[in-house]
Amino acid sequence: MQFIKTLPILLILTACNFPGTPAPPTPRPLPETPLGTGPSEADSGTLPELPGTPAAEEGPPSEVGPVYKNLNVRPQIWFGPLDPWSWDQYFPGQGPFDYYNLFTAGAPWQTASDAVPVIRLYPVWLETYASPAEIQTVLDDIASRGMAFSYEAGPLTETTLCNAATVEGFWGVPAAQAITKRIADAGGTLYSMDLEHAFDAGTYYDANCFMSPAEIASDAAKTIAAVRAVFPDVKIGSIETADLDPDAVAAWLAAYADEMGEELDYFHLDINFSRVDWAARALEIERVVQSRGIEFGIIYFGNHDDASDEAWLAHTEKRFVEYEVLAGGSPDHVIFQSWHMHPQALLPETQPWTFTNLILRYLRPRSTLNLEAIDDLTYAGNLSGESGNPISGAEIEIRIEPVSGAGVFAEYTITGIVPEGTAFADAGFRVNSECDCSGPAEFVLEQVVYTESSGTGGPVPNGNFASGTDFWGIWGSGSASIVPSSNGTGGALKVSAQPGQDVGMNSGEIPATPGAEFTIVFTAQVSPVTRDSGYFDIIFLSATTELTRMTIPIAAAGIVVAKVQTGPDGSFQTNLGELPEGEYTITAWYAGNDDFWPAKGE
Repeated sequence: MQFIKTLPILLILTACNFPGTPAPPTPRPLPETPLGTGPSEADSGTLPELPGTPAAEEGPPSEVGPVYKNLNVRPQIWFGPLDPWSWDQYFPGQGPFDYYNLFTAGAPWQTASDAVPVIRLYPVWLETYASPAEIQTVLDDIASRGMAFSYEAGPLTETTLCNAATVEGFWGVPAAQAITKRIADAGGTLYSMDLEHAFDAGTYYDANCFMSPAEIASDAAKTIAAVRAVFPDVKIGSIETADLDPDAVAAWLAAYADEMGEELDYFHLDINFSRVDWAARALEIERVVQSRGIEFGIIYFGNHDDASDEAWLAHTEKRFVEYEVLAGGSPDHVIFQSWHMHPQALLPETQPWTFTNLILRYLRPRSTLNLEAIDDLTYAGNLSGESGNPISGAEIEIRIEPVSGAGVFAEYTITGIVPEGTAFADAGFRVNSECDCSGPAEFVLEQVVYTESSGTGGPVPNGNFASGTDFWGIWGSGSASIVPSSNGTGGALKVSAQPGQDVGMNSGEIPATPGAEFTIVFTAQVSPVTRDSGYFDIIFLSATTELTRMTIPIAAAGIVVAKVQTGPDGSFQTNLGELPEGEYTITAWYAGNDDFWPAKGE
């Protein structure tokens, strides 16, 4: 869990990410689900067919051990909602919260729970907060569903300066002994232990806590031994950010194997999604992990400052589509987990604003989109489901994406809710600065427009650069200069930087209304040479300090040049007409729906 690290920030992408993601719907009241109550008539609904969801596998006789289901299915879905202690600790007075309702007979998440082999539990709840009866009830229900469970905790030995209160990753043997005893007393069988940010804790957070990878592994081995003294067959996994550095992950995996004489059973990546290159780096780490025969998992979650359950869930879905469809990731484990105020509603699975419904969204059948050139301007393809069945009546977008030249003008849009306490906002961008990134950048920013749904707020001072750089603060070692706009009105700002050169810009004060829904649009032409080098942003400030920064990556955009529907056999064909000059890749996009995942063809 990421309580200590900087939390991710809001991004909604309309030009550079996959199309077809709707804006989050208006928040609605949370359902009141009393403890132990099953689904009411209002909660009931027809669940989607989920082809491919396997039946429970036969396990060993009960006297030998628990009977688990679906542990051999990949991707393996893990579920880790916040328990009541964690919720009360970080969000006091914020509720309702229906955690215990998950673990009751007839709880309305039967389809989702059937597809979840592993539940993740948290250490304080297990060690001290939950009563023995509550632990017994939860573990009995988990077992009755054929699920396994893990718990996460820092394995490193606490010191005066480095402990659970100061650096995530330090908890150590005494806590492990107390937790495993309480699990055993409740008759539970621990499936796995998650080494929570041990490598991160000894590497990045505090110089007083620094250890080499070998020292980290040696210290963690003490906690592992304490857990295995009670549960000798427990699997051991690691949860790390590792600064999204593949070399750092490789060093940690090697140090663990050298110390323990065995590989980790799995590695779960905890990502700072605000990094512009998160998906590319995660894919590199996936390859490093899997090359050692270790199972790779990725934790999907929304943003800490999302204003509603719907917004948090929409961002989470955006990320698993971005990683698995656009980046080509193939995780062995998928972990749905939250340490934020949202989602508050866990049940029922039939409602689109609940955490368990997100599991059903992930379980939708995958779709496959093929695209081929008939001639220079005519393209054809086919859209099908997992079993090869055609998907008819689906809209397919054909896009051109520049691979050279100046790029094309597009709108880069951020939407959200103005935070409470906001006095004003400013807009701008960062290139190779305040982004933990370094890459080339070539773009022209033509206009910045801020609006609020209430009609209040804005405008951006000199938002179209008609007065040059008046009201804009610009700095850095890269170049930024005023050029004529493409539309003949105002001006535009041309920016150029190489890796290691930085450019930053802030606008003058933008009037902003706390609690208002806002939209800010950056109209820009971004060259394809621009890679992983920065973001456009809006920053909300109080009278004295920054409250929230919301960003969207600066990346070359594509153009939709044709839209076509698939026929009864899932096929389509279209002529693209006259195309602009330049070199392009041509891709097809299917946005998906409630029945199928999105798909990209190229």
